[in-house]
Amino acid sequence: MQFNQIDDSLYKKYIREGYSDSEIQNAWKKSQGNIYHLDQWLKEMKNESYIINQSSPLCNDYNFQMTNTVSLIIHQQQVLPINIREYKIPCGLLNLGNTCYFNSLLQSYYAIYDFVSQIMKCKFDHININNIVDKKIQNSIKLLQHLQNLFVLMIGSDRQFINPKEVILSIYDDFGNQMTIGDQKDVCEFNHYFLSRIDEGLTYLTQQLQNNNNFQSQSQVFIQHLYIPSLFQFPINQQYQNYSFISDNSIINNLFYGKLSPQILIQGIPIKNCQQEIFNIIQIDVNHRILIEALDKYMNQTIEYRHDNNQYQQAIKQFWIQQAPQILTFQIQRVEFHKEFGTFSKINYSFNFEKELFLDRYLLSNQETARKIQTQNQQRKDELNQINKKLEQLNQFNGNIEIIKTLEPKLQYFNTQTFIEKNHPFYVKFNENSEEVVRLQEKKKQIDLNISNSYNQLKKQKYVLQSILMHDGSYYAGHYFAYIYNFDEQKWYYFNDIIVHEETEENVLKFAFGDQTNCKSAYLIQYIQEDTLKQGQNNMKIFSNGQNQNYLKEQYGLLLSQKQKDFLQQDNQKFKKEQQQQQQQQQLNNQIITVIQLYNQYLNMGNEKQRQYQMKTYLVIPQMPPYFSNFAMYLKIKSNEQMFKWVILDEAIKKVMSQFNGLFEQPKIDEKIKNQILDEMLYDKPSSFPTNQERQASIEEYKNDIKQQSIIAYILQQYNDNKLIKTLQALHKFMKLAKQLNQQSYFYNMAIKLKQYIQIGIVCKIWQNKIINDEEKIVLKLLVAFQMQEHFQQKESKLWRKQLENLISSAINKYSQNEELNQEVLKPLIQNIKDFEICSKLDSSPQDFDQYIEEQQKLYLEKRFENNLEDSLLDTLMSNLQKFFEIRSIKLLIENIDKSTSILDKNTIQKIFQEYAQIK
Repeated sequence: MQFNQIDDSLYKKYIREGYSDSEIQNAWKKSQGNIYHLDQWLKEMKNESYIINQSSPLCNDYNFQMTNTVSLIIHQQQVLPINIREYKIPCGLLNLGNTCYFNSLLQSYYAIYDFVSQIMKCKFDHININNIVDKKIQNSIKLLQHLQNLFVLMIGSDRQFINPKEVILSIYDDFGNQMTIGDQKDVCEFNHYFLSRIDEGLTYLTQQLQNNNNFQSQSQVFIQHLYIPSLFQFPINQQYQNYSFISDNSIINNLFYGKLSPQILIQGIPIKNCQQEIFNIIQIDVNHRILIEALDKYMNQTIEYRHDNNQYQQAIKQFWIQQAPQILTFQIQRVEFHKEFGTFSKINYSFNFEKELFLDRYLLSNQETARKIQTQNQQRKDELNQINKKLEQLNQFNGNIEIIKTLEPKLQYFNTQTFIEKNHPFYVKFNENSEEVVRLQEKKKQIDLNISNSYNQLKKQKYVLQSILMHDGSYYAGHYFAYIYNFDEQKWYYFNDIIVHEETEENVLKFAFGDQTNCKSAYLIQYIQEDTLKQGQNNMKIFSNGQNQNYLKEQYGLLLSQKQKDFLQQDNQKFKKEQQQQQQQQQLNNQIITVIQLYNQYLNMGNEKQRQYQMKTYLVIPQMPPYFSNFAMYLKIKSNEQMFKWVILDEAIKKVMSQFNGLFEQPKIDEKIKNQILDEMLYDKPSSFPTNQERQASIEEYKNDIKQQSIIAYILQQYNDNKLIKTLQALHKFMKLAKQLNQQSYFYNMAIKLKQYIQIGIVCKIWQNKIINDEEKIVLKLLVAFQMQEHFQQKESKLWRKQLENLISSAINKYSQNEELNQEVLKPLIQNIKDFEICSKLDSSPQDFDQYIEEQQKLYLEKRFENNLEDSLLDTLMSNLQKFFEIRSIKLLIENIDKSTSILDKNTIQKIFQEYAQIK
């Protein structure tokens, strides 16, 4: 799947939070570029894959309380991609919070046919689990049920991974306490608890089935209350004295448990047989570097033996395998305690183990033969020690005998030297010591070969490597995964929770052996008896899925009952529905990501537009005008930041999610989806959600401001088009609206300025005409009527009314000295008497006035937040103002009237009219 690179700002955010580049890139890859999942993947890496763990299963002697556990609830709520399992690839297991350790162990058990077959054969119809008195047995039965369901799904599910939650929640210790996987126990202890519960359940089911068969004719069945403590609870030996007993002949015992017969030897002579011991996992020391040598040390342990007289003597406790398990498990002890610091560390030395292992030399039945070989080998080893000492003395290379190998070709050369050459003063003498070194080297090789071949006659009990459980990390923090070999396909598979794929044997052994260059190494290795493998696992193709139902004809598929097949089919059908739902969810998630990206784009655009707006200057306008590029930018400039953010989020949702009509209108976005969007936002997200009343109030304010800005634009446009009657009618309406506004508002102050500007402008326009016609007479009368309305009279100069008389008289007297016309026009102003007929005309609306305003409001309300948005209304207004002031007479009259402390006389006005009549 292709997806974009992670956003730089998002990348830097996670770097600041302490994540490494590799962690971020890996999580981005896992989330498939989905920001909604990215944060969860990163948290999983920190809280799950590399959990601070002071109770690591690498350490068996020291258990500490987990310092950081992860809630199952968090991980159950996490949305993971639902993918179809590839054909021939096994199912993965979901990590529920530090359960990678158990997942690896469970995958190794699933690879054991005899174990899986026993679980699959379990029948539960003959019992009523709620009637079982003993809670521990009840829990064991539940564990079997959930484990069976899990194995059924792993056999033929279409799912890429299965959720093992029910299995995990069903694991209890011997005291009835639910085991917390996060609080990891020692591997031996945890493994034994798990197997004990399995064995208890199997034993109980078998016993119940037998009793039901024996007492089928009885009318009263009470056997479901039967519980036999002796089968399950009594100490066996020192190692498992507090654990449940595994039934001696059970499949669990035969598969995973063996018996040891210890003997005490002093100076090679057996002096005492010890109590038989049961073993499950053999713990070996990594410092021996090779498995067979480490096993020899485990089977021959040096101890201090106390005689009957309380005297102590060094002895060997030798273990012989009386009964070998079918699954042989080793735990590699890689934990080292530093006494001087009181701390632990993980040893990363290389530790090698073979793909094949023979146990014959350790079997009690071969004791006599093996001991003879041991005696012979001990003599050989003693002889080797003597040879090594001699070589050290001869070579004087601090025991580095390998250097002598470089001398062998030289010896041949010097043996051919002539007598004269050998007596030369600079001749280097290689005497008989060199020949002795070579002889000892050859003898040493022969002894090593004899030891190596000494057990060739004891190679019947063969085990082959099947599972390697890996640890990646340090003692305090790490992650667990597994390599498991499929014998039918002769392939290794890599199991890392939900991630499963084939792996090369080269990589498997490279990482499993471990080295100092990385922190990956095997901590648990499992071998399977070759005879067991041949009986149960030949031709076992266990990795087909539900879409390719070949698994029904194969070994694991043949284990399925019809009921289990139906269960599997139902789950695969359910999975298809889940896939469809997740595809819908994924589409929704992608929409959410796009909404957030668009929101951030709008946010940046808004900030840039605001910056550009604040850099502008508007001449002759008393203060910065509102910005009407759209509703959002209007809010931004008005400093209503929260409402601005909600509006641009609403815009983004409308554009991306066509199924919704945004945050406010029907059908509006679902509350859950809205919260998802808000949770996903990284920065600058809106806070408290506005009420519909608050939003509607903002819209009404926006519409009113558009209306007033539209009226101003209309007034100036009509004026420039010489439609002066419309100009005055619109100006009159604007005055009445503006007087109701806050005195600090732009429109209030704009009205004060426009009243004077437009009146002077109309007088100038009439003066420029050659004659005064009837329409212009009406204009002049309307101008007087407008002044009589006393709009913003308190804001005017006391001289303004008289000044207006002089302006009008000057315009009339240019073409006519008709005092009668002068009196006719100015009479209402002079006598302070209103002309109601003219006032009525002034109150009339221009024919296109309301339509123009409605069109402007509709235009601006429909505008969306895009890159090419501009405030055309403001641009029109400024363009018309510019034209207005291009007539110099208007500008000079305004300047002179503002500066003068007295009324400009008619001569002065006439002079300005004459000299500056035209546009300059």
